[in-house]
Amino acid sequence: MTNLVKGDSGLVQLTHGDIKRIIAHQKLFGLDELQKYLFRFCKTMVTADDSLLKQFSIYNLVPSVLLYGPPNTGKTTLCYLLFDQIKQEVTNEINFYTVDVGRMLDPALGQSSRNLEQIFQDLRKISSDGSSVFLLLDELDAFCMSRSRAQEHDAVRRAMTTLMLELDNLQPSISQRFLVFGITNVPNLVDTAVVRRFSLKQTVDPSLSRDEFKSYLDYLNKPIKHNTKQEDLPKLYDIYQRRAFTAGDIKALYKVLLIDVICGAQDISISERLVELFEQGFSTRKHLDKTYKELLDA
Repeated sequence: MTNLVKGDSGLVQLTHGDIKRIIAHQKLFGLDELQKYLFRFCKTMVTADDSLLKQFSIYNLVPSVLLYGPPNTGKTTLCYLLFDQIKQEVTNEINFYTVDVGRMLDPALGQSSRNLEQIFQDLRKISSDGSSVFLLLDELDAFCMSRSRAQEHDAVRRAMTTLMLELDNLQPSISQRFLVFGITNVPNLVDTAVVRRFSLKQTVDPSLSRDEFKSYLDYLNKPIKHNTKQEDLPKLYDIYQRRAFTAGDIKALYKVLLIDVICGAQDISISERLVELFEQGFSTRKHLDKTYKELLDA
């Protein structure tokens, strides 16, 4: 599916067809307003006229966005959906790129920095030729961890420094078609100097209302032909709040439920099993809180 763009820098392009296949069966809940807000921001940046660009220059506003929040909250999917919407509603002349961090980071002295420099150089050239670029830097924390916890390999530190320089080099007048989205699950571990270089910082950690929660369960119930009992909804919603589930956690519980329906006993009670899974299932936020505490205590 992925197409390596140039050499071993780690730059990867996903075609619009690739993105379409990824999001074909993906639907986000609780993020409608954030998606609308980010779409308006991207559209404004890409289509800004000279008068607006002058205003951006006063505040050094560039099209860079940091999305942060627990895993399984829809950050990456949100970026795919945004790109698809921009491609269809703003400009067809936009392409999606991401970075294979494992390939970009190189133990050879200075190679990681050169790889990242090459990535930004290639994309700047594309955006300066009239096309637009959507660059996704996923798992930003993999090479941008706080220098106060600096135990990283030299390649990681150099890559972080280079990224900061490249973000500094973005300018409103020449970078309006160069959209940069960074993603991290652990913003508290990302170096502050990196965080502050993103013009827009948005948390992606939706808390579903009762109506959104019901709509989400209805969506997940369809493949298994199940209707949640009205009397079970308050109980499930209470567990959802008490155990601090993400939307991804709930989907993972339904994955187990689907396996049970397909492979389990014929007389399985879906309603009872669902309540049981909600009570016993994995909570990303709880696990993340515990892991982060262990990191701080280490």
